[in-house]
Amino acid sequence: MKLSKIATFCKGKLNGNPDAEIMSFGNITNPKKGEIIFIVSSNYLEKAELTDAEAIIVPEGTGKSKKPTIEVKNPKLAFALVVELFSPEPKPEPSVHGTALIGKNCSISKNVYIGPYAVISDHCTIGENSVIDAHSFLGENVKIGNNCRIFPRVTIYYNCLLGNNIRVHSGTVIGSDGFGYEKESGTYRKIPQVGNVIIEDNVELGANVAIDRAALGATKIREGTKIDNLVMIAHNVEVGKNTLIISQVGIAGSSKIGDNCILAGQVGVGNYAVIEDNVTVGAQCGIPMKKRLRSNEFYLGSPVRKMKEMAEIFALEGMLPKFFSKFKRLRKDMDELKSQIDTDVKEKDKD
Repeated sequence: MKLSKIATFCKGKLNGNPDAEIMSFGNITNPKKGEIIFIVSSNYLEKAELTDAEAIIVPEGTGKSKKPTIEVKNPKLAFALVVELFSPEPKPEPSVHGTALIGKNCSISKNVYIGPYAVISDHCTIGENSVIDAHSFLGENVKIGNNCRIFPRVTIYYNCLLGNNIRVHSGTVIGSDGFGYEKESGTYRKIPQVGNVIIEDNVELGANVAIDRAALGATKIREGTKIDNLVMIAHNVEVGKNTLIISQVGIAGSSKIGDNCILAGQVGVGNYAVIEDNVTVGAQCGIPMKKRLRSNEFYLGSPVRKMKEMAEIFALEGMLPKFFSKFKRLRKDMDELKSQIDTDVKEKDKD
C-alpha cells in the first residue's frame, strides 16, 4: 500500500516519498523494511530514523526527517487506524448456522451472523450487521442494535437492551439477578429482581464482566463507556458516558458513576456511593457506602481521600520506621531518667 493512501486514511500531512510502499506496521524497537512505525514525541525521532522502518507517523510540528513521515495530531490513534487497515478483525459472513436455535416472533435484520449453537429466545430483535457468535444466549425480549459483536459464550438475560456498535467479549453475563436479600427469622429471603440492563451505543465490555439487572427500573451503562475484564456491576448502578472501568473493579448496588471518569484496577465502590464527572480513582481504592467524590478530582487510598491528602499520608508512612526508631531511643532515655529519679528519691528518704 502506498504511503500517500495511508496519509489520506489517517488525515495526516505527508512529508517525503508518496509512492513509498508500506507492507505492514511495526514496533519502534525492531521494525522491518517496508513497515511503518509511530512515535509519540519528536524526542524519539532520531532513534526511529536509525531503524529499518519505511516511514514514521509523527506528532504535528515534528521537524524534517531522513525518512518519510506522516504528521498527525495523535500518532497513537493514527497508528491504531493503520493496524486496523492492515489487520482487520475477522468477521464471519452473514448467515444463520444450522445448529442455532431461533425462537418465535424474532426480528433479525439483514447481514446478521448467528453462530453454532447460539440460542435466540422468543421476541428478540437483532440489528443490521451484528454478529452473535457460537454458544451465546439471548433471553426473551432482548434487543441488540446495529453493528454489534457478541463474542462466543456471552449470556444476555431477558428484557435487556443493547444499543448500536457494542462489543461484548466472551464469558460476560448481562442481566443476572441483583444480589438482593432480606433477613427473616434467621434466614435470607430473595427479593425479586424484575428490572433490566440498558447499555447505550459504543460501549465495550471485556471478558467475564457481570452486570446485574435492576431490582426495579434499570442498571444503565451510558454511551461510549469501556469496561475491562472481570468487572462486577451490581443492580441499579448507573455509569455515565465515556468512562473507563479497569479490571477487577466492584461496584455495589445503586451507586452512580459520572461521565469521563476512570476507575483503576481493583477499586471497590460501596452501596449508594456517588462519583461525579471527570473523577479519577487510583488502583485499589476503597470508596465507602454513600461517599460522594467531587468532580474534577484525583482520589487515592482506602478509605479514599483526595490525592494531595493521601500523598501526605503516604509520605508519613514512609517515615514511620525512622520515627519508630526515634521513639524507641526516647523511651529508653525516659526509662533511664525515671530509674535515676527513683534512685535519687530513695537516697533522699534514707537521709
